[in-house]
Amino acid sequence: MKSGKAFEIFVKRILINIGFTEVKSDGLFVYDASPGQMIQGLGEAHNADVLLEPPVQTPFFYKTKLLIECKDYNKAVGLATVRGVLGLREDINHFEIVDVHKLQLRQSQRRKGIVDTFDRCTYQVAIASMEGFTIPAQNFAATHRIPLIAFNKMTFWNGFRDILQQISNDGNLTEKEQEYSVTRFADSIASRMAVAITNSGQMLFLYNEFEECCSFATNYELFWVSPDLPWKLVSGNRQYSFQLPESILEQWLNDSTSDIERRKEAINCKENFMSNMVVYYNENGYPTIKMISIDKARLEEAKSMLK
Repeated sequence: MKSGKAFEIFVKRILINIGFTEVKSDGLFVYDASPGQMIQGLGEAHNADVLLEPPVQTPFFYKTKLLIECKDYNKAVGLATVRGVLGLREDINHFEIVDVHKLQLRQSQRRKGIVDTFDRCTYQVAIASMEGFTIPAQNFAATHRIPLIAFNKMTFWNGFRDILQQISNDGNLTEKEQEYSVTRFADSIASRMAVAITNSGQMLFLYNEFEECCSFATNYELFWVSPDLPWKLVSGNRQYSFQLPESILEQWLNDSTSDIERRKEAINCKENFMSNMVVYYNENGYPTIKMISIDKARLEEAKSMLK
């Protein structure tokens, strides 16, 4: 099994365990081919690395599906890749069924029964990278609301790397055994993980390093130790770590000239980018969604201590 396929399985299992559901091929608009699952687009059909539906849908809107492009490059994903994904999103979201017969029928104002029966939906396209993203790629993605997924600074990432190495070194493992090894590891991580969407549109994977369960109070606090390490989120009596996008870190660090300034900018980062979150997680075997907000009293207290 190639590392790219293992990465797709890992990302997919994480989200399925949180409450996302796999999109089944219908044989026409979403179908199976030799490259894998395919989605029809306006100009061409496209391979879908990971295709899922979220735990809940947005009211008064077309059904939403999430397509994740998984990149196993040996370096950070760059701007060109994100531009390509933007084009992919445009193409699959502008798909329409139009043929000569339908064009001729449109000429009649008294036509009847011309109702499209296919399941319309809006696709959000995200990118998952094994080695993170360049700053220009992150800035472009933020502008066009393309979620970026990276785990390369998380504590469990070396464990995933070890699985890949084991698969590469052991030539006796069947493909099914290789897939089982990746799936088992992904499921063990997913049991400790939640997905949060921040008020700035960032997608954060919250990982509980101490317990195999997730639960959230109404409020949370954020902590950081070093720009090179994951941040911490504490809600109720549980603590989670998450990987902050480097584009936010760069803005924070560039505006800092001293340790005091760095702490001030960290507080601004919390207030501007992460003051509210919608969290998706699995609680007692059921997909759960909850709106949580930063503890404003503790935030104001932290501000006053730096004055």
